[in-house]
Amino acid sequence: MHGPTVGALRTAACRCSLCAAEGPDAPIARAMLTSIRGASEDANVCSPFAVSPPALPSEARLTIRRLARSHGLDAIRWWPPNQGDFLVEGLPLSVRQLSRELERALGCKVAIYLAECLASDTRERLLRETVDLLSVDPA
Repeated sequence: MHGPTVGALRTAACRCSLCAAEGPDAPIARAMLTSIRGASEDANVCSPFAVSPPALPSEARLTIRRLARSHGLDAIRWWPPNQGDFLVEGLPLSVRQLSRELERALGCKVAIYLAECLASDTRERLLRETVDLLSVDPA
């Protein structure tokens, strides 16, 4: 049960400002943060890019595919808008080595989320919000 502080943060209609979800279990808008412009998305926040994510450069996409296959992944999914956020299915041979190789190839820090370690509802939502990088590029 939520305390009075959480209730005070919700709008009168119990509505999430990011995804328009309604009801008592709707996510709380991130108004409580002092600065939300630079805040990265995480598994507890609705992503505003779920409908039309920005494009990942094709060269980066090819490099990520090659690395994912060489590390024995079943799938690797990019989580926009950050270039370095990835959801992986299957257990890489070495998460640390995969992370290091992705960082070297992309030139930025990366975060790797193991799908098997997430709650099923979070995993299902992330599958909708992420871009499959092993699938064929749309024509």
